[in-house]
Amino acid sequence: MTRAPWMIYLARLAVTVSLPVLLIASPLYYFISPAYVASQYARPGFPPSSRFTPDERQRLSDVLVNYLRGRASLDDMVSLRTDSGQIALRSQEVEHMVDVKGVTDAFFIAHPVALVLLLLGGWFTWRVGRDEVARALRQGVWLTGGLMLLVLLTSLVDFSTFFTKFHELFFAPGTWTFFEQDTLIQLYPLVFWSDTTLLLGGVILAEAVLVYALTGFLTRERQRPGR
Repeated sequence: MTRAPWMIYLARLAVTVSLPVLLIASPLYYFISPAYVASQYARPGFPPSSRFTPDERQRLSDVLVNYLRGRASLDDMVSLRTDSGQIALRSQEVEHMVDVKGVTDAFFIAHPVALVLLLLGGWFTWRVGRDEVARALRQGVWLTGGLMLLVLLTSLVDFSTFFTKFHELFFAPGTWTFFEQDTLIQLYPLVFWSDTTLLLGGVILAEAVLVYALTGFLTRERQRPGR
C-alpha cells in the first residue's frame, strides 16, 4: 500500500512536535509533588520561613500541592489553617492557586495526548523506515534542547526577569504578586523557583540526550548487515 507523502509528513510532524511536550511534562509528576517540596525544604541552606515551623510549612504545602494534583479539593485549600488557627491563604492567593491548577492541568492533559500522538506517529513512520523515525525524534530533541537552553540561559542571566516574564505569559497582571509574609511566599520563596527551574531544565535535557542516544541505536541497527 502506497502512503501519500503528506501522510508521512504528518506522521513525522506528530513525532517531532509531541516529543518536546512529552519530555517537558513527564518530570512534572515528581516536581509537582509533596516529596519534591520536602526535598527542597531539607536542602542545606534553603531559607526558613519566618512565619511557620518546618512541620507546619510542609503540612500547608502538602495541601496546596495535592490540590494541584487533584488529591485535595478547593474547599480543603480554602479552609486550610495554620497551627495558630488562622486561615492560611488570602482570597488572592486562592485565586492564584486556581489559576496555577489550570496551567498544570493543561500539562497533565497534554502529556497522555502527546504520548498517544508520538506512538501513532512513530508506528506509521516506522512502517516507512526506522531512519525516518530517528530523523523525526532528532528534530524533536533539537526543538526540546533549544527551548531548554533558552530557558536555562535566560534564568541564569537574570532569574527575576525570567520569573516575571514567565508569569506574565500564563497569568493575568496583578494576580500573581504577593507580600513577603503571605503564605505562598513563605512556602515557596524565590530560591525555590530558581532551583526548580535549573533542576527541571537539567532533567529535561537529560531526557533529550537519552532519546538522541536511542536514535543512534536505531540508525546503527539499520546499518547492520542483513538489516
